[in-house]
Amino acid sequence: MFKRLRKAAAGICAAAMVLSMTACGSAGDKKVVLHFTHTQSPGSISDLTAQEFKKLVEEKSGGRIEVNIYSNCGLSGGDLTKAIELVQAGNIDIHSCAPPNIANYDKKFYSFWLPFLFPNSDDLLAFCHSDKVHEVVNGWCNDLEMEMLGINNAGSRQISNSKKEITKPEDLKGMNIRVPGANIFIDLYRNYFGANPTAMDFSEVYTSLQQKTIDGQENPIAVFDSSKFAEVQQYVTLWDGVRDTTIWVMSRKTMDRLSPEDRELVKECAAEALDWGNDYLADNEAVIIQKLKDGGTVITELTEEQKAEFQKACAGIYDDYAKSVGQEVIDLFTGGYKN
Repeated sequence: MFKRLRKAAAGICAAAMVLSMTACGSAGDKKVVLHFTHTQSPGSISDLTAQEFKKLVEEKSGGRIEVNIYSNCGLSGGDLTKAIELVQAGNIDIHSCAPPNIANYDKKFYSFWLPFLFPNSDDLLAFCHSDKVHEVVNGWCNDLEMEMLGINNAGSRQISNSKKEITKPEDLKGMNIRVPGANIFIDLYRNYFGANPTAMDFSEVYTSLQQKTIDGQENPIAVFDSSKFAEVQQYVTLWDGVRDTTIWVMSRKTMDRLSPEDRELVKECAAEALDWGNDYLADNEAVIIQKLKDGGTVITELTEEQKAEFQKACAGIYDDYAKSVGQEVIDLFTGGYKN
């Protein structure tokens, strides 16, 4: 209870701070301050991409637009759901997160985490750059008082644990695996793999792994590395079950208070920064994996045949989620974006 109260207090204080700080921003030649939050640790791919955005915006505006970055959902007390509420209210200007973090407000966002959607990173990038996807997903955001600035590749969510190598679906049975607070992951791990999924905020994961409250977690390898999970997890399985994305959303209230020129500058810099993030990830994932191997982490890379066993085990989740998100959304995500 006290923990929830502390989080609520943090969110209220943050909201008050942001209101006082953003009040000075307006169109024209007056200074604009944008508050940018993301869900990951300092030095993570999300943080580095946000820093690139900050650099671009401040350079191209001649310093007139300032971007303040808060990691680990710092303006919502680490609460992923509260962060979206603050974006809707205009107290957070821009937020970077996994799209299903928005699914509490619109279940269609769960579609981003359907397993084995994209055979490879090229297909994922084609999805991220699809005009059709941007039009549809931005419409979902608009219904929630937000504007989508873009989507990029966040890396495949790989499974780590402290007990054993995982090479087949049965290996997950009975394991306590931390998942984000999204029903689709709870359903995936419990109903299809027989694991015990535990939803918790990302900020709590390291301590829970260290104390062995949970056996493992799943996240992109870059997040595993930047969060120093190798200190408390020995085994990582590269299964590419969910190729993750990051979505940047901007408050409609913030967008409306910017001049047309500033809106275009922000959109342009966001697109450029997200592309930078795609390139950075592509250039560094193999380096990170080798570093982890050198440090003693046991990296198990599944064969295509082994991946197919996992895919077969969870194939039924598509029919389950078509009932809640709509078959037309499933069709868009499973190839309709190419048309």
